Amino acid sequence: MSGFWPVALTLCLLMTCGGAWFAALVVTRRARLDRQQRMRLVTGDESRGPGRASADSATPQPTSTALGMRRFFSPGSRRRWGMSANGAMLTVVALAGALAAWLITHRALQFSVWIWIPAVVGGFFLAPRAMLLRQQHRSEQQFMMGFPDAIDMVIRMLRAGLPMTAAARTVGNEALPPVNRVFRSIADQVDVGVPFEIALAAAGESIGLPDFRFFAVAVSLQRETGGNLSATLEILADIIRKRRTVRLRAQAATGEIRMSAYILGALPFLVTGTFLVVSPGYLTPLATDPRGHVIVGIALLGLLLAYLSMRAMLHSVTMP
Repeated sequence: MSGFWPVALTLCLLMTCGGAWFAALVVTRRARLDRQQRMRLVTGDESRGPGRASADSATPQPTSTALGMRRFFSPGSRRRWGMSANGAMLTVVALAGALAAWLITHRALQFSVWIWIPAVVGGFFLAPRAMLLRQQHRSEQQFMMGFPDAIDMVIRMLRAGLPMTAAARTVGNEALPPVNRVFRSIADQVDVGVPFEIALAAAGESIGLPDFRFFAVAVSLQRETGGNLSATLEILADIIRKRRTVRLRAQAATGEIRMSAYILGALPFLVTGTFLVVSPGYLTPLATDPRGHVIVGIALLGLLLAYLSMRAMLHSVTMP
């Protein structure tokens, strides 16, 4: 019975979090359906059901369940527009993370229940969070790769005499994802009566990237005060390309450092695996003796801190 109460408390905690998450899903789904109904009344499109995506969308629209699970597994994240995992994938990854943590801490290292239960809960939440953050980072990189070309497209249309709203619609139809989705969303909001400046400012807040926010500010100021917008956007596109070149050079310069970090981080696990194959009894005290548990915990904590430190230093010169 000594291990019953920790398991019971963990199950109660997970059930409480699940109940709160389900209630939030019900509320957000009801608000979303009401908002979609009003949008269909404004646009006059009654053919689409509340859960179907628009016909011109490059990717299927996420359901309320997927959006709720993304928020549930990525608390504190300021940007989620690039996360694409659905609810089933997040569930599978969460269960796989919990299973991996249980196999390592309970089956392999034979830690006590007070250690492997928090590890299982942490694996359940951290595994899908890591996947979502990686998807967001990859989407931001793809956006910054295609954004200068989208600005060039806008410049050509402005010089041809087209308005900015028509340029946004053309970029939404012709640019590469995820840039096209952003401009298509802006054009769709303008079509239902939202002022262009408000739609552009909302997109800038949602995207959160400094270069796109500067683009939004430049366009909004030009529409209010006048000026040569094409020249301003041309300078912005050149600056973005130069910054991208600097980041690529920084990644090339730090490639050796990253490889060294990967090798040094993998060495403890390779040595441990070798000992488990060659001489399994050599590492038995680490799994059976409480002092061995402390040593393993300190070693894992040191590896984690070293990884986070090197990751922060490398990302400070390579992140957009």
